[in-house]
Amino acid sequence: MKNKSKLTLLAMLTCACTNQNSYNLTGEISGLKNDSIIVYMIDPITKKATNTDTVAVKDNKFAVNIPDSSLTSLYIIEKPKGNETIRTYDNPLFLFLPGEKMKIHGDIDNLSASGTEIYDKLNEAKDITNKEDELKGVRKMFTEAHLTQNQKAIDSLNVIIKELNAQLSTSKLNYIKNNPNSILSGYLFQNLRTADGIEAEKLLGENLKNGVLGKLISNFAFNYRMFDSMENIKPGKPAPNFKLKNLDGEYMTLDSFKGKYVLLDFWGTWCGPCKKGMPDMKKYYAKYSNKMEIVGICCRDTEKEWREGVEELQLPWTNLYNGQSDEIISSYAVLGYPTKILIDSEGKIVEISLGESEDFYKKLDELFRE
Repeated sequence: MKNKSKLTLLAMLTCACTNQNSYNLTGEISGLKNDSIIVYMIDPITKKATNTDTVAVKDNKFAVNIPDSSLTSLYIIEKPKGNETIRTYDNPLFLFLPGEKMKIHGDIDNLSASGTEIYDKLNEAKDITNKEDELKGVRKMFTEAHLTQNQKAIDSLNVIIKELNAQLSTSKLNYIKNNPNSILSGYLFQNLRTADGIEAEKLLGENLKNGVLGKLISNFAFNYRMFDSMENIKPGKPAPNFKLKNLDGEYMTLDSFKGKYVLLDFWGTWCGPCKKGMPDMKKYYAKYSNKMEIVGICCRDTEKEWREGVEELQLPWTNLYNGQSDEIISSYAVLGYPTKILIDSEGKIVEISLGESEDFYKKLDELFRE
């Protein structure tokens, strides 16, 4: 952060706590040893800090105006003095919606929020909050067990944490089932078990998916589908079907290549390693094109960029356009680029390779060399 912008933000954030009604984030925090806190503002999608600054606390109270042009997560800790080590806390990330006014209260080790629709509804959902409190207490014991290297306690607490997480996820799912259009349901959609998340996505109202929480919901939905797919995208498992357009504008599916091996290559013109590996791809396509078809699936490009990239790189195999869609990315659990997935003539996965790998090409030689 440049000095000028930092000073401007500091002036905006740091204040005494008089006339709290004029601020969008106020609070009363006990248990502080020092006279200031640090407010981290985090993008809930990328998980990256967008702003960080110090806020004065007087008589346990503080009041600040934070930028509210977009959805923001807030994390609050005590600011250390001098050479003191920064203490971290098991406090939640508070989700702050544009235009809202939020109140933070409690001990610095156990903060809560109120004043917004999400947190006022959450505070009434005792089945959920009680499980969150219980889980927080067990996690504290787990941390202490690690510090004392008590392996027996660590193993026992691990089992309890797993069970409590499952119970909490079930409670959240039940709330979503009963309140599919509540904004709290959109908030609770975060951090569910994979199976619960997949079920919950089908239940959430369109008002939530198209509203202020839309991107957050979409991001978690993608992750749930990805984690679910990772259980199925393994050698020996059937490969998911797809439907994508080729260079002639015709739709093609996995079944279009039935009867021969198919090598799916997930790539993009923006991906340096993808383009660097094309000469080897061409070499092996020339060697084994009578036994397998390479199907390039271009992702995260515009159609113009895709077409120009295929022309520039002179890619001789089948080229399909996926664009910005996440459907095939999640169904094939594509974690990075390039990803190569070899599928046999019966539609079952043979090999998966992330990045460029000499071992992958050796596998092709083992399979196809006469």
